[in-house]
Amino acid sequence: MISPNSRNDMHKDKHTPKQRTETIQVEGRNPVIETLRARSNITKLYLQKDIKQDEKITEVLSLANDQSIKVTYIDRKSLDKLSQTQVHQGVIALKSNSYRSNLELDMLIAKVEKSQRDPYFILVRESLYEYNLGAIIRTAVCAGVNGIILTHGSKVSPQVIRGSMGATEHIDFCYSNIFDAIKACQAKGIKVIGIEVSGENYYYEEDLTGPICFIIGGEDHPLSKEIIAKTDSCVKIPMFGDINSLNMSVAAGILLYEKVRQELV
Repeated sequence: MISPNSRNDMHKDKHTPKQRTETIQVEGRNPVIETLRARSNITKLYLQKDIKQDEKITEVLSLANDQSIKVTYIDRKSLDKLSQTQVHQGVIALKSNSYRSNLELDMLIAKVEKSQRDPYFILVRESLYEYNLGAIIRTAVCAGVNGIILTHGSKVSPQVIRGSMGATEHIDFCYSNIFDAIKACQAKGIKVIGIEVSGENYYYEEDLTGPICFIIGGEDHPLSKEIIAKTDSCVKIPMFGDINSLNMSVAAGILLYEKVRQELV
Protein backbone atom coordinates (compact mmCIF):
# COMPACT_ATOMS: atom_id res chain seq x y z
CA MET A 1 0.00 0.00 0.00
CA ILE A 2 3.04 2.27 -0.28
CA SER A 3 4.82 2.23 -3.61
CA PRO A 4 3.36 2.62 -7.09
CA ASN A 5 2.11 -0.60 -8.59
CA SER A 6 3.56 -2.44 -11.54
CA ARG A 7 1.71 -2.99 -14.80
CA ASN A 8 1.36 -6.70 -14.27
CA ASP A 9 -1.94 -6.81 -12.32
CA MET A 10 -3.92 -7.78 -15.42
CA HIS A 11 -1.81 -10.91 -15.82
CA LYS A 12 -0.51 -11.72 -12.36
CA ASP A 13 -3.48 -13.74 -11.08
CA LYS A 14 -4.37 -15.67 -14.21
CA HIS A 15 -3.91 -19.18 -12.97
CA THR A 16 -6.43 -20.75 -10.65
CA PRO A 17 -4.62 -22.84 -8.02
CA LYS A 18 -5.32 -26.54 -7.74
CA GLN A 19 -7.47 -27.89 -4.93
CA ARG A 20 -5.29 -28.01 -1.82
CA THR A 21 -5.35 -31.29 0.06
CA GLU A 22 -1.89 -31.32 1.66
CA THR A 23 -1.28 -31.89 5.34
CA ILE A 24 -0.72 -28.68 7.25
CA GLN A 25 0.42 -27.93 10.79
CA VAL A 26 -1.63 -26.02 13.33
CA GLU A 27 0.53 -24.70 16.14
CA GLY A 28 -0.29 -23.16 19.50
CA ARG A 29 -3.00 -23.75 22.08
CA ASN A 30 -5.77 -21.47 20.80
CA PRO A 31 -5.35 -22.41 17.10
CA VAL A 32 -5.38 -26.12 17.96
CA ILE A 33 -8.44 -25.69 20.19
CA GLU A 34 -10.32 -23.88 17.40
CA THR A 35 -9.35 -26.62 14.95
CA LEU A 36 -10.64 -29.28 17.35
CA ARG A 37 -13.84 -27.34 18.02
CA ALA A 38 -14.45 -27.13 14.28
CA ARG A 39 -13.97 -30.92 14.08
CA SER A 40 -11.46 -30.54 11.27
CA ASN A 41 -9.75 -33.66 10.03
CA ILE A 42 -6.84 -33.84 12.49
CA THR A 43 -4.60 -36.79 11.72
CA LYS A 44 -1.98 -36.32 14.44
CA LEU A 45 -1.77 -34.40 17.69
CA TYR A 46 1.54 -33.80 19.47
CA LEU A 47 1.88 -32.55 23.03
CA GLN A 48 5.02 -31.73 24.97
CA LYS A 49 5.83 -34.52 27.43
CA ASP A 50 6.10 -32.41 30.57
CA ILE A 51 3.46 -29.82 29.60
CA LYS A 52 1.56 -28.21 32.47
CA GLN A 53 -2.09 -29.27 32.24
CA ASP A 54 -3.82 -25.91 32.50
CA GLU A 55 -7.37 -25.08 31.33
CA LYS A 56 -6.43 -24.93 27.64
CA ILE A 57 -4.47 -28.19 27.65
CA THR A 58 -7.36 -29.84 29.48
CA GLU A 59 -9.69 -28.68 26.71
CA VAL A 60 -7.30 -29.93 24.02
CA LEU A 61 -7.22 -33.37 25.64
CA SER A 62 -10.98 -33.45 26.18
CA LEU A 63 -11.78 -32.50 22.58
CA ALA A 64 -9.21 -34.96 21.26
CA ASN A 65 -10.71 -37.74 23.37
CA ASP A 66 -14.24 -36.92 22.15
CA GLN A 67 -13.04 -37.25 18.55
CA SER A 68 -10.89 -40.35 19.18
CA ILE A 69 -7.72 -38.50 18.19
CA LYS A 70 -4.58 -40.14 19.50
CA VAL A 71 -2.24 -37.85 21.44
CA THR A 72 1.50 -38.42 21.00
CA TYR A 73 3.77 -36.99 23.70
CA ILE A 74 7.22 -35.87 22.58
CA ASP A 75 9.99 -33.80 24.16
CA ARG A 76 10.34 -30.05 23.75
CA LYS A 77 13.40 -30.33 21.51
CA SER A 78 11.49 -32.55 19.06
CA LEU A 79 8.55 -30.11 19.03
CA ASP A 80 10.91 -27.20 18.38
CA LYS A 81 12.38 -29.11 15.44
CA LEU A 82 8.92 -29.93 14.08
CA SER A 83 7.55 -26.40 14.50
CA GLN A 84 7.21 -24.11 11.49
CA THR A 85 6.16 -21.02 13.44
CA GLN A 86 8.48 -21.30 16.46
CA VAL A 87 5.44 -20.49 18.66
CA HIS A 88 3.96 -23.93 19.27
CA GLN A 89 3.32 -23.55 23.05
CA GLY A 90 3.81 -27.28 23.44
CA VAL A 91 0.99 -28.25 21.07
CA ILE A 92 1.08 -29.13 17.34
CA ALA A 93 -1.70 -30.72 15.30
CA LEU A 94 -1.58 -32.03 11.74
CA LYS A 95 -4.70 -31.74 9.60
CA SER A 96 -5.37 -32.92 6.07
CA ASN A 97 -6.53 -29.58 4.68
CA SER A 98 -5.22 -26.05 5.03
CA TYR A 99 -8.63 -24.41 5.51
CA ARG A 100 -12.30 -25.18 5.91
CA SER A 101 -13.49 -24.90 2.33
CA ASN A 102 -12.13 -24.89 -1.20
CA LEU A 103 -14.99 -23.13 -2.98
CA GLU A 104 -15.20 -21.52 -6.37
CA LEU A 105 -16.35 -17.91 -6.08
CA ASP A 106 -19.75 -18.57 -7.65
CA MET A 107 -20.23 -21.43 -5.17
CA LEU A 108 -19.30 -19.15 -2.29
CA ILE A 109 -21.80 -16.50 -3.43
CA ALA A 110 -24.51 -19.12 -3.86
CA LYS A 111 -23.79 -20.58 -0.40
CA VAL A 112 -24.13 -17.16 1.24
CA GLU A 113 -27.30 -16.33 -0.68
CA LYS A 114 -28.81 -19.68 0.32
CA SER A 115 -28.21 -18.78 3.96
CA GLN A 116 -30.28 -15.62 3.32
CA ARG A 117 -27.42 -13.39 4.35
CA ASP A 118 -25.96 -10.53 2.35
CA PRO A 119 -22.61 -11.44 0.80
CA TYR A 120 -19.90 -9.78 2.88
CA PHE A 121 -16.46 -10.53 1.47
CA ILE A 122 -12.94 -9.23 1.62
CA LEU A 123 -10.47 -9.86 -1.19
CA VAL A 124 -6.82 -9.74 -0.17
CA ARG A 125 -4.80 -9.01 -3.29
CA GLU A 126 -1.57 -10.21 -1.74
CA SER A 127 0.17 -10.34 1.62
CA LEU A 128 3.92 -10.71 1.95
CA TYR A 129 3.66 -11.09 5.73
CA GLU A 130 1.60 -14.09 6.72
CA TYR A 131 0.72 -12.76 10.15
CA ASN A 132 -0.97 -9.77 8.47
CA LEU A 133 -3.20 -12.13 6.52
CA GLY A 134 -3.92 -14.06 9.70
CA ALA A 135 -4.89 -10.85 11.51
CA ILE A 136 -7.21 -9.85 8.64
CA ILE A 137 -8.90 -13.26 8.76
CA ARG A 138 -9.45 -13.05 12.54
CA THR A 139 -10.92 -9.56 12.29
CA ALA A 140 -13.08 -10.63 9.33
CA VAL A 141 -14.58 -13.52 11.31
CA CYS A 142 -15.29 -11.22 14.26
CA ALA A 143 -16.92 -8.64 11.94
CA GLY A 144 -19.26 -11.18 10.36
CA VAL A 145 -17.52 -11.51 6.99
CA ASN A 146 -18.75 -14.67 5.28
CA GLY A 147 -16.01 -15.21 2.70
CA ILE A 148 -12.31 -14.52 2.16
CA ILE A 149 -11.18 -14.26 -1.47
CA LEU A 150 -7.49 -14.86 -2.09
CA THR A 151 -5.41 -14.57 -5.22
CA HIS A 152 -3.13 -17.45 -6.15
CA GLY A 153 -0.08 -15.83 -4.57
CA SER A 154 -1.52 -16.29 -1.08
CA LYS A 155 -1.78 -19.43 1.00
CA VAL A 156 -3.33 -20.37 4.32
CA SER A 157 -0.09 -21.52 5.92
CA PRO A 158 0.78 -22.52 9.52
CA GLN A 159 1.87 -18.91 10.10
CA VAL A 160 -1.47 -17.58 8.77
CA ILE A 161 -3.40 -20.02 10.98
CA ARG A 162 -1.27 -18.99 13.96
CA GLY A 163 -1.76 -15.29 13.18
CA SER A 164 -5.52 -15.80 12.98
CA MET A 165 -5.48 -17.75 16.27
CA GLY A 166 -7.48 -20.48 14.59
CA ALA A 167 -10.09 -18.19 12.98
CA THR A 168 -9.32 -19.87 9.65
CA GLU A 169 -11.56 -22.72 10.85
CA HIS A 170 -14.62 -20.46 10.96
CA ILE A 171 -14.82 -18.89 7.52
CA ASP A 172 -14.94 -19.99 3.88
CA PHE A 173 -12.11 -19.32 1.43
CA CYS A 174 -11.92 -19.24 -2.32
CA TYR A 175 -9.29 -18.33 -4.89
CA SER A 176 -9.93 -16.09 -7.87
CA ASN A 177 -8.28 -13.87 -10.40
CA ILE A 178 -8.91 -10.37 -9.05
CA PHE A 179 -10.63 -9.06 -12.19
CA ASP A 180 -12.82 -12.17 -12.43
CA ALA A 181 -13.78 -11.69 -8.79
CA ILE A 182 -14.78 -8.06 -9.36
CA LYS A 183 -16.87 -9.01 -12.38
CA ALA A 184 -18.56 -11.94 -10.61
CA CYS A 185 -19.42 -9.85 -7.55
CA GLN A 186 -20.82 -6.94 -9.54
CA ALA A 187 -22.92 -9.34 -11.66
CA LYS A 188 -24.59 -10.44 -8.42
CA GLY A 189 -25.20 -6.91 -7.19
CA ILE A 190 -22.32 -6.97 -4.72
CA LYS A 191 -20.72 -3.55 -4.38
CA VAL A 192 -16.91 -3.70 -4.80
CA ILE A 193 -15.01 -1.20 -2.67
CA GLY A 194 -11.26 -0.68 -2.95
CA ILE A 195 -9.24 0.44 0.08
CA GLU A 196 -6.35 2.68 -0.94
CA VAL A 197 -4.64 5.90 0.13
CA SER A 198 -5.52 7.39 -3.26
CA GLY A 199 -9.26 6.81 -2.77
CA GLU A 200 -11.66 9.58 -3.79
CA ASN A 201 -13.78 9.57 -0.60
CA TYR A 202 -13.14 8.92 3.05
CA TYR A 203 -14.42 5.50 4.11
CA TYR A 204 -17.08 6.95 6.44
CA GLU A 205 -18.58 8.97 3.57
CA GLU A 206 -19.35 5.81 1.61
CA ASP A 207 -22.55 3.75 1.97
CA LEU A 208 -21.20 0.39 3.11
CA THR A 209 -24.52 -1.29 3.87
CA GLY A 210 -25.83 -4.29 1.94
CA PRO A 211 -23.86 -6.81 -0.16
CA ILE A 212 -20.22 -5.76 -0.35
CA CYS A 213 -16.73 -6.95 -1.22
CA PHE A 214 -13.75 -4.97 0.03
CA ILE A 215 -10.45 -5.19 -1.84
CA ILE A 216 -7.23 -4.43 -0.04
CA GLY A 217 -3.80 -4.27 -1.63
CA GLY A 218 -0.54 -5.66 -0.30
CA GLU A 219 2.18 -4.16 1.87
CA ASP A 220 4.43 -3.21 -1.05
CA HIS A 221 1.93 -2.82 -3.88
CA PRO A 222 -1.16 -0.59 -3.75
CA LEU A 223 -4.18 -1.32 -5.86
CA SER A 224 -3.36 -0.49 -9.45
CA LYS A 225 -5.22 2.06 -11.55
CA GLU A 226 -6.62 -0.84 -13.58
CA ILE A 227 -8.08 -2.47 -10.48
CA ILE A 228 -9.44 0.79 -9.07
CA ALA A 229 -11.11 1.58 -12.40
CA LYS A 230 -13.09 -1.67 -12.12
CA THR A 231 -14.32 -1.07 -8.56
CA ASP A 232 -17.58 0.69 -7.71
CA SER A 233 -15.68 3.01 -5.41
CA CYS A 234 -12.27 3.40 -3.81
CA VAL A 235 -12.07 4.86 -0.30
CA LYS A 236 -9.28 6.17 1.89
CA ILE A 237 -8.58 6.50 5.60
CA PRO A 238 -7.57 9.92 6.99
CA MET A 239 -3.85 10.15 7.70
CA PHE A 240 -2.46 12.90 9.96
CA GLY A 241 1.07 11.82 10.91
CA ASP A 242 4.32 11.57 9.00
CA ILE A 243 3.64 7.98 7.90
CA ASN A 244 1.72 7.67 4.62
CA SER A 245 0.00 4.32 5.12
CA LEU A 246 -1.40 1.93 7.71
CA ASN A 247 -0.61 -1.71 8.24
CA MET A 248 -2.94 -3.58 5.87
CA SER A 249 -4.61 -5.56 8.67
CA VAL A 250 -5.36 -2.34 10.55
CA ALA A 251 -6.77 -0.69 7.42
CA ALA A 252 -8.94 -3.75 6.75
CA GLY A 253 -10.21 -3.73 10.33
CA ILE A 254 -11.24 -0.09 10.13
CA LEU A 255 -13.32 -0.68 6.99
CA LEU A 256 -14.84 -3.97 8.16
CA TYR A 257 -16.07 -2.41 11.37
CA GLU A 258 -17.28 0.76 9.67
CA LYS A 259 -19.63 -1.50 7.72
CA VAL A 260 -20.72 -3.12 10.98
CA ARG A 261 -21.32 0.34 12.49
CA GLN A 262 -23.39 1.49 9.51
CA GLU A 263 -25.47 -1.70 9.57
CA LEU A 264 -26.21 -1.23 13.27
CA VAL A 265 -27.26 2.43 13.02
